[in-house]
Amino acid sequence: MIPLDEQLRPTWLFGKTVHEGCDRAGYYEQGDFAMDYNSPKCQVKIGCWGPVVNCNVTKRGWMDGLGGCPNVGGICIGCTMPGFPDKFMPFMDEPPGGKVSSTLTKAYGAMITKLRSITNTTVNKEPKWRHNKQELTTGYNPRWPN
Repeated sequence: MIPLDEQLRPTWLFGKTVHEGCDRAGYYEQGDFAMDYNSPKCQVKIGCWGPVVNCNVTKRGWMDGLGGCPNVGGICIGCTMPGFPDKFMPFMDEPPGGKVSSTLTKAYGAMITKLRSITNTTVNKEPKWRHNKQELTTGYNPRWPN
C-alpha cells in the first residue's frame, strides 16, 4: 500500500506544498513580493495560495515535466485541494493571512538579505592564504607545458 495523507491522497503527490517547490519561494523568504503579474517575485500578495496548498506540481510539472502554475508565471489557485473552487475564491485576491505573513516576513527578509549580502561579498574573494600576489591565481598547476 502506498503512503497516504489524512485526506487519503498519495503523499508523493500531496506531501509538500506548492511553495516548497516554487522557483519564486526565495523571494518570499526575503520578503520581496510582486505587486503585479509581470514580476518574477513571490506572488502571495497578488493571490497565490502556494504556501498552504498541497501539491507537487511545481516539481513534477503538468505535462512532460513542464509547468506548475507559479513556475510559468501564474498564481496557485488551489485547484488540487478539497473545497476548490469555493474555499479559494475570489481568485487573484490576497489569501487570508497573506498580509500578516508577508508583513512579518518582510522584516525577517530584510535581515536575511543583508546577512547574505555580507556573506556573498566575503565568499567572492580569493582567500589570502592562497593569493599573496597581485595576479589572480587559481592553484591549478599543469603538469605539462603546452
